Amino acid sequence: MLKRLVFIGWCVLSCVSASAYTALSPDITHFVSLHVDAGYSSLLHNIPGQKPAAGANAMFGIDYRLNYNSFVFTVGAEGMYELNANHLDNLDVSIPMIDTEGDLFDMHVLVDKSRDLSHMANVNIPILFGGEWKRFYFLIGPKISLNLYGATSSTALVTTYGEYDRYYDDFYNMENHQFVTGQRMSSGMMPMKWNMGIMAHLEIGGRVGHMFKHQQFRLNPDKVRMYLAAYADFGVLNIHSTTGGAPLFEYRETDQGVQFYIQPLLLSSMSDGAVFRNLNVGIKYTIAFEMPKHGKSYIYDEKKYDRDYRKRGGNQSIR
Repeated sequence: MLKRLVFIGWCVLSCVSASAYTALSPDITHFVSLHVDAGYSSLLHNIPGQKPAAGANAMFGIDYRLNYNSFVFTVGAEGMYELNANHLDNLDVSIPMIDTEGDLFDMHVLVDKSRDLSHMANVNIPILFGGEWKRFYFLIGPKISLNLYGATSSTALVTTYGEYDRYYDDFYNMENHQFVTGQRMSSGMMPMKWNMGIMAHLEIGGRVGHMFKHQQFRLNPDKVRMYLAAYADFGVLNIHSTTGGAPLFEYRETDQGVQFYIQPLLLSSMSDGAVFRNLNVGIKYTIAFEMPKHGKSYIYDEKKYDRDYRKRGGNQSIR
């Protein structure tokens, strides 16, 4: 009886040990993944009286992805393009002037329908960590953002009219006196350089491969994985460096009359010393392809082989 209990106990301990050994053996898979992102973007700044810029962003990238049990690590490179529109208030400027007959009058200049755009093309290097459980996953970490291209432009419509003290009505639409309505003025496309940025990244989503009917996905559902997630990027560093800009709107008196000039907000004196940060939110689609695994390997033991030793499956080493 005692020998039987010892034998049963030994069998139980052997099973527990084998289960523990199997559970401790890590499940490691390597992937190469492609992702496409698109969503809303904003340039947050601290310019008094000015609203943050709003726009859109798009990204395309390639990554190395490591799954170690439930732990996920990814690193890669992605191209990012971001377009933002700054909100500018209408302007109403009064300029004291003298007409050709020597009479004093005020020229009113109305500037409205402004369109102030900024462009940004960057290469991002995401270094992300997270976890994956069944179909749910999340990733978090920094993105280093290096600027390749930057530009900005501003356009607006200008309307001018004359106001005389001795006349009841104001004077409009007299081009020979520079009274015009809805005349377009533009800064043209102007280059600018953005600073290197670091963005804090968060994405939360899940696997969606089971939704597709392609034969490759049915036969190998874990070798080709697809994910859909929501993401957010928040800039940690100030990406604006331009200082000493011209006024947002100015005029000069010339031999041909008064000339009006408009300056993009990001290159104007209003942005001197201002802090600009990215904020991007949107949807991210990822497709990951499992990299080839090494074949099974066993340690050959001649003594165990002579005893009709049975090899265990998997990549577990045999002692």
